[in-house]
Amino acid sequence: MTTMNKRILLMLGALCLVLFLQGTVYAHSDTTYTIHDEQGETVYITGWKVNVGDQFLTEKNKRYEVVSMEGSQATARFLGEVNITEYLPDQAKQSWFAGILKPSIASAQDNKGKVAIYHTHSDESYVPTDGTDSIYGNGGIYKVGDAFASALQADGMAVVHSDARHDPHDDMAYERSRRTAATLIKQEQPDAIFDVHRDSTPPEVYKANINGEDVTKLQLVVGKYGPTGKQIEDYALQLKANSDQMHPGLIKGIFFAKGGDYNQDLHPRSMLVEVGAHTNDRPSAERGIALFADVLPAVINKAGGGAAQGAQQGSEQQQAGAAGFGSTAAGPSGATKSMGWIIGLLVVGAAAFLFLSTGSMKEAKSKLKQFTSTEFANFLAPRKKRQEKLNEPEEQKEKDE
Repeated sequence: MTTMNKRILLMLGALCLVLFLQGTVYAHSDTTYTIHDEQGETVYITGWKVNVGDQFLTEKNKRYEVVSMEGSQATARFLGEVNITEYLPDQAKQSWFAGILKPSIASAQDNKGKVAIYHTHSDESYVPTDGTDSIYGNGGIYKVGDAFASALQADGMAVVHSDARHDPHDDMAYERSRRTAATLIKQEQPDAIFDVHRDSTPPEVYKANINGEDVTKLQLVVGKYGPTGKQIEDYALQLKANSDQMHPGLIKGIFFAKGGDYNQDLHPRSMLVEVGAHTNDRPSAERGIALFADVLPAVINKAGGGAAQGAQQGSEQQQAGAAGFGSTAAGPSGATKSMGWIIGLLVVGAAAFLFLSTGSMKEAKSKLKQFTSTEFANFLAPRKKRQEKLNEPEEQKEKDE
């Protein structure tokens, strides 16, 4: 290979790497995104990476879609106000049956369901309490998960809290945590599974006082990519509806990120929850997530008829997740999408190298034709002869011998 060809290959390799990194979408960044409506009023603030086409539901249940971006500033179009009460359970129906089925309800309340908890970003921490925003493999987020587990257990639910690490804090962390989530779903068969994070915004974005306690608010994140996007969206709205009723102001909003699935394709009740930001103190985050735990029993509703349907759908999704990452049913995982980028870039790079090394499109086509007709044919020839030999009639074989 000539020196010129080596240089061309190095340049193409560097170009492929740059293009690949540009195609990688990281969930969090050090940037705080401020979203305005079309009149210029600030309607949402998040550390989650914002893209045109993303949608969000505010604390007051107004839904918007991002229509333009300029740096960390975004403009969103108002889509309408969501009647969140439509997502509440049928309280009247429950009250009517309460007197007749009291023994059955009491029995069901002894088993309010099982929740699994894990952390994709193992390093996430809270600066005022932990002294830093990141502790490799042992972030303060685990203690927030512990507080969530304790509160759920106090509410009568079974809990499994995974301490699996998924560092470093990059986009592939979701592929590493996918194995954890799939294992939890297969082995524990939870009624719901939560990936607990913290956001990265100024402290006032998440600060709140509820029931006389200083707490952090929560943000729910729904991945719109994949076949379960609408199902997870409805589940998030149910969580917010119940939270608004029990602890108004606890959930600051729901962010609908169009570009990812965040492993929510594995289970119909899978949710990514942000508990405060790195600028908030961890005890406030622990109190906030403890209040959120109160919401779960009503949403999971083991005694309700809808739970059986959810369990059946969950089983189907679990099988899809256990069958392999990025299966047709589950949708492509992060690694599958990344592999598609790599293959595409390699094809483009090979075509560019062929053109540059020959000097013209005509010569490039001629060289490609020669390769496919001669080199590739010669490569397959021995295999073809072996196959023809195997397919010969027995009489011809004996004659040859």
